[in-house]
Formats: sequence, structure tokens, C-alpha cells
Amino acid sequence: MNRFSSHLPRRHGVVLLEVILAAIVLALGMTVVISLSTQSMSRQMDGERRMTAAWLADELLSMVVVEGPRNFANAEPSGWLGADARDGHFPPPFQDYSYELELDPLGDYQPYTVTATINWLDGSRAKSLVVNTKIAPRHGEEEEELPREPIEPLDREGRYYDDEGGDS
Repeated sequence: MNRFSSHLPRRHGVVLLEVILAAIVLALGMTVVISLSTQSMSRQMDGERRMTAAWLADELLSMVVVEGPRNFANAEPSGWLGADARDGHFPPPFQDYSYELELDPLGDYQPYTVTATINWLDGSRAKSLVVNTKIAPRHGEEEEELPREPIEPLDREGRYYDDEGGDS
């Protein structure tokens, strides 16, 4: 019997067990990282869709402010508003979004309660964003739009070139 063999610890299979445990821990770690990155991408896309919906709602409410709530309901739709100005779809690249607009008058000299609802599909789930605000109707006579031209004619060349004629 060798006198050195009795002093060596027996580690048959312990290294294999450590390798298997390390592989399991690595697999769990990778699963968590992939899961977190997938959730992060999903939430980022959801945030982008919500931001686009908020922008479209703001654009829609701005159109109501420009036209006035009373005139908007009776106005002939133009551009992206479709056949009925109170509900419809947005044009490309926002064709995945639709809207509904409610205009509720409170009285002759009271502001309208305006509710804009933007709808879109997120996979198979329908999502929406609802914005409520009050918009005052326009009162008084329609103002005549003034011509949009400068009071003095512009001399564009005179702004950039000196009138030095023959002085060289």
C-alpha cells in the first residue's frame, strides 16, 4: 500500500456535481435575463403606443379648439377626420388607431365637456386612452381674417448685398 494514497481526499464525482450545479445556475440566470429583456421590450412598445395615442388625442382636441366645439360638430370633415368628425380612423401611419369624440354642451355660455377616446389593439387586447377637458365655445361675431402680408415690401437682396456700385 502506498503511504501517500491514504492522505489524499476522495473527490470522485464532486467535480461533475459542481459542473452540473453551475450549469443549472447559469441556465436560471440566463432565463431571468431573457425574461427581463422581453418584458422591457414589451413595456417599451406599450409606452410608445400610449405616447402616440396621447399625441393623437392632443391633435384631435387641438382641432376642436381651432374650429370651436360648436362649429366642429357641424363642420365638414377634412383631411384625416373621415366622414363623421366625431368618430373614425386616423390616416397612415396611424391607421391602427381609431377615435371617438364626445362634445357635451353645458349651457349657452358654459364650456363644452369634450371627451376624446383613442383606441388601438395591442396584440389581441383592445386598449384605449381617454382624455377629458373643457373647451369654451366662441362667442361674438366672426372676425374678418386680415391679409397676411408685410406692411413694407421686403428687399431680400438688399439685406445680404451691399449697394457699393462702382466703389471697388
